[in-house]
Amino acid sequence: METKQLIKNFNAFLNPKQIGYIIFYVTNRCNFRCKFCFYYAEIEKGRKPEELTLEEIDKTSKSVGSLLQLSLTGGEPFIRKDFDKLTEIWIKNTKVKYITIPTNASMPDRMLRYLEYILPKYRNTYFRIAFSIDGIQDEHDVNRSMPGSFKKIEKSFELINPLRKKYNNLVLDSNTVLTSNTQGKIVEILKYIDDHFDFDNLTVTYARGDIKDPELKTKAEKEYRAMNDFLNKRQRKKEKRFLYPLYRGVRDVAWNNLMKTVFEDKFVTPCVAGKKLVVISETGIVKPCEILNDEIGNLKDFNFDIQKLMKSDQQKKNS
Repeated sequence: METKQLIKNFNAFLNPKQIGYIIFYVTNRCNFRCKFCFYYAEIEKGRKPEELTLEEIDKTSKSVGSLLQLSLTGGEPFIRKDFDKLTEIWIKNTKVKYITIPTNASMPDRMLRYLEYILPKYRNTYFRIAFSIDGIQDEHDVNRSMPGSFKKIEKSFELINPLRKKYNNLVLDSNTVLTSNTQGKIVEILKYIDDHFDFDNLTVTYARGDIKDPELKTKAEKEYRAMNDFLNKRQRKKEKRFLYPLYRGVRDVAWNNLMKTVFEDKFVTPCVAGKKLVVISETGIVKPCEILNDEIGNLKDFNFDIQKLMKSDQQKKNS
């Protein structure tokens, strides 16, 4: 049974006609106000009454088919009190293999309750919790515009870290955003994280899209390359996730493509946004990717059937 499902999961990734990866914004509510967040305009709205209900999420996920990868993001995902039920709906309806949850890690108790419930119940789904860390101690608090937030990260990690020994479907990563504030310090930050925590992987993204403070954007090529050298030389820990070496190889290729796109202005690979990858907002708007402002449509206009929405969009393009 598990083998048949794996075939379906990877067919979702390989079949050009099937969605394989969804980024779902579970909420636009957040307890932080980071000036480098590309979703800040939506976060300022904080439209809880307009968020998709569990029933609407159930309809949507049933129309998707099998998924390989699902990102549950926001806003702050753990702000949503029905986050566990929401996650279960996606797993039951899509049999998704990998789930990534980026978080500011400011709700340690809620995070722990969620993981203690979800991990043993869905052992065939691999969960990646990505802690957002953007500086050392007080510098993180300043960059994240939230006093005391680094202490919350430490508490969250202390509570959750032991679960990895108990459940092999949990991976803990950190992500740092390269901005003009962290420029010149990024390798130092990564070394600190590596020395003081025990994350499976360290990752870095860069300030992108329509952020509140455009001056935080940077194209520090030397810094990117120094940071990448550090991450490559860092001893890579043995991954527990099924077929993760393949995933990591793809990620390394993607990183090299990013370098060429950002610094050499080269178009490297055809974009799969809106084909293999779609983004669903907390209100049901479907987009091809997080950065592009183009909308494919609204799920509410198609009775929450994403396949009908995608076919309608394709018909428009062909007409």
